[in-house]
Amino acid sequence: MRKFTVILLVVLMAMTAVFAGGSAEKDSDAVTLRLWTFLDITSTSNGRAVVLKEVIDKFEETHPGVDIIVETQQWTTLPSKVFAASEAGDCADIFMINTANRGEAIKRGVFEPLENLFYNDWTKEQKQDLDSAVFEAGFDGTYHYDIPLYFGGFGIMYRKDLFEQKGIDPESIKTWEDLAEAAQKLTYTDANGQKIWGYGIGYSLDVVDSHGALPNALFGQEGGMFTDDGMPNNWTGPIAQQALQMELDLINKYKVSPESSASVTSEDVYTDFAAGKYAMISAGTVRMPTVQSQCSFNPDYIGFMAYPSIDGVSESKCYAAGWHIGVWSGSKNKDIAGEFLEFICSPEMDSLWVTEAQQIPILKSTLENNAEFFEIPTNSWVIEAKDIIDTKSYIQSINYVVSGFNEDMQNAFLLAFVDGYTVEEALKTVENNFIERNVER
Repeated sequence: MRKFTVILLVVLMAMTAVFAGGSAEKDSDAVTLRLWTFLDITSTSNGRAVVLKEVIDKFEETHPGVDIIVETQQWTTLPSKVFAASEAGDCADIFMINTANRGEAIKRGVFEPLENLFYNDWTKEQKQDLDSAVFEAGFDGTYHYDIPLYFGGFGIMYRKDLFEQKGIDPESIKTWEDLAEAAQKLTYTDANGQKIWGYGIGYSLDVVDSHGALPNALFGQEGGMFTDDGMPNNWTGPIAQQALQMELDLINKYKVSPESSASVTSEDVYTDFAAGKYAMISAGTVRMPTVQSQCSFNPDYIGFMAYPSIDGVSESKCYAAGWHIGVWSGSKNKDIAGEFLEFICSPEMDSLWVTEAQQIPILKSTLENNAEFFEIPTNSWVIEAKDIIDTKSYIQSINYVVSGFNEDMQNAFLLAFVDGYTVEEALKTVENNFIERNVER
């Protein structure tokens, strides 16, 4: 009996060792990934946050043992924290960074190239599906480094119902002169005594946006707004002067924008558009869902179109920017982090970003795969926004860093409209300010 007990104890100990070894082996296979984002995934109202949590949950379900820990950061300091943490060897495995700091992140070696993760294994069709101006702007000639996850551009938000009432075809607006003429028809006092302005834009420096005729014209001119070394390209030339004069004329000559445009912010203009006080405004695509949810009229009536050309000859381009997601080059779990990056931009997940968070699609195929969704009037603007960003946008170069040019564009208007500078003087002043600010960067 005693011998049997001893044997039983030995067997039990062996079994315990086996199970313990199995548990230890399981624990050793467990992977924890840290993700830095500006989104709070506990939110139930922020569409992007809700979808991000859903994407993470789905990835963890299909990857047993993988745990993704989201560490929410302040968006204004997230890029600098990524740089500092990477230098210290303690960055998150996966992180988001904005377009303005994308080039610096590549220069510092913060990103692990996508070619080292999954991109080289993709088919030609997969690569073509992802290909876009935004994605290729991050290509340094050898590698791609990130997935453009949340992106937006600027253009004209307008009231379809008012256009129809006044007999205006949006397709007929090819130049800023065309827009001014349409805005004159759309500037009136309605039956309730409410003044409707044809065109709205806010120039207050309290909120700075890269919108309106001047930046649009400079982005679209030959060579773009900047030279190859990041300096101003022809900021005082004929196209720039014509564009700034148009901004002034929309108030002084055509009378389609209020004089208060000089002192209001773009945020004020969004609010007033939602309240029915404007027929058209200079706006960002990212604001469409918010304006639709707040407008005092049928949201089906809100449309979006590209900026017109300043002269009918040069291109019409807008500034486009957003947030990119990548894998830290120093991560000990780069392979699985790369799998998450690949998963986050898969056709299935891209459809979630679009249909549940109203984001601009990452993939071309998402438009076709969700045709019924885009047939809904409140969603149709996404198709136009995707085309604007892919074909009519300026994406900041990764080869140089520029700062403050948005402020310069708005300040040019303020110098001319408020301070009495000539158009040429205003443009020369902001050009000099830009050079002084950036030459030692």
